Amino acid sequence: MPLVEKEDVFPWVESIIGGKILSSERQGGRESGGRPGWFLQCEIEGKAKRYYVRGSRGEEFGFTSVYSLARETRVMEVLHECGISVPKIIAHSDNPDVTLMEYVAGENDFTKISSPKERTAVTEHFAEIMAQWHSIDASKFKQVGLIAPQSREDYVLKDLEVWEQGCLPYLKEPVPIVTFTCKWLRENIPDAPDRPVLVQGDTGPGQFIFKGSKVVSVVDWELAFLGDPMRDLAQIRTRDVWYPTGNLPEWFEFYSEKSGIPLDYDRLRYYSVFAMFITTLALCPYVQQPNPRDEHTEWFAQDVWSKRATAEALAESLEIELEPYDLPDLKPSRHAHLFDILVDNLEGEQLPHIEDSFLQHRMKMTLRLVQYIRNVEAIGRDIEVLETEDIGQLIGQKFSDVNTAMRELDAYVQQARPDQNEALVRYFYRHSRREEILMKGALGRAENAVMSPMS
Repeated sequence: MPLVEKEDVFPWVESIIGGKILSSERQGGRESGGRPGWFLQCEIEGKAKRYYVRGSRGEEFGFTSVYSLARETRVMEVLHECGISVPKIIAHSDNPDVTLMEYVAGENDFTKISSPKERTAVTEHFAEIMAQWHSIDASKFKQVGLIAPQSREDYVLKDLEVWEQGCLPYLKEPVPIVTFTCKWLRENIPDAPDRPVLVQGDTGPGQFIFKGSKVVSVVDWELAFLGDPMRDLAQIRTRDVWYPTGNLPEWFEFYSEKSGIPLDYDRLRYYSVFAMFITTLALCPYVQQPNPRDEHTEWFAQDVWSKRATAEALAESLEIELEPYDLPDLKPSRHAHLFDILVDNLEGEQLPHIEDSFLQHRMKMTLRLVQYIRNVEAIGRDIEVLETEDIGQLIGQKFSDVNTAMRELDAYVQQARPDQNEALVRYFYRHSRREEILMKGALGRAENAVMSPMS
């Protein structure tokens, strides 16, 4: 099912508000999360009113069969009733699959806060709000369809199975790091917390709106579920990659003070693996069958970043010290000047004449795709050779092509013993670094991103 367009959505909005849409701005970039969304300026009985309308991701991402827009809307309604600062829901429609909510003014980019004092104040306020939503009795969310864990295993498997079901059946080729990490997560489930809380599932910087030193609204509850509070803290660590906080340990300490829940660093390390890994689980099928009309280059970049972060989080949890990995200097392709011409035409001739902000975003993403293709043309074959040789050395076989090597590695991972984990994690890190180097200059916010320490 294709993503909804404004022609599908705007007549419904006008029928709900009893007014007219005067202007709209389509949301783009990371802030949209790949979903269609519009900021609306409306007129109702002669008065101006602003709204935000959020569309479903559609069916390209398998996890949406469970983590749907309708489910997110129900969760937000409960949160609003409980006094949590979230946008007020105006209405939801299944056809078109969209939710209309109040517009919340403010800033969402935490990295724009230059004052250390203000940064600390926003951090502390967010920790206070998180502690508040974690204090809500789980029964309120069970009433709108969320499932409460009944065992230690449920705290991990109820959510992991959603991601696996949205990923594994749709893979055209096996992805060894996915096979390994799903297996590792199952074999190392930590102790359960005292009680389940509502986990936002993708929380932290970039997922709330603030004014001055105060958080005015927490947004994006798409991935919410009932689970371990340490999982939400691990998700803050993931968001920190995209919106570096510079004070990550403060987030955790403030939360512990506000909630009265002690920090459990063993569980935090475990859930950091899960948090870093989710993006790859979500995107692997897409990367193998991309949609030209979607956020293609952004999804490629996030998948590459997620694989490296997963390898690093695994190494952290297993107390493995990773060695730096870089490729030798490779000469530019003799066809590189052709890419220079294409970039000049798109960036110099076309982009300056595009007025629509969403179409500007699309052109910039296309320019990132051009850079990626440039790298593939220049060093793609060299990287495939290195990959094939690396896998061969790891499992003691020789391969003539990388696809065969990957399939054999996946079979090897399925049978691997715990004493082989270290060698595999080291390989996954080298593999992810090669993929990262192949996307150099096209990674967007993931360019040179790092996973911050927890303490």
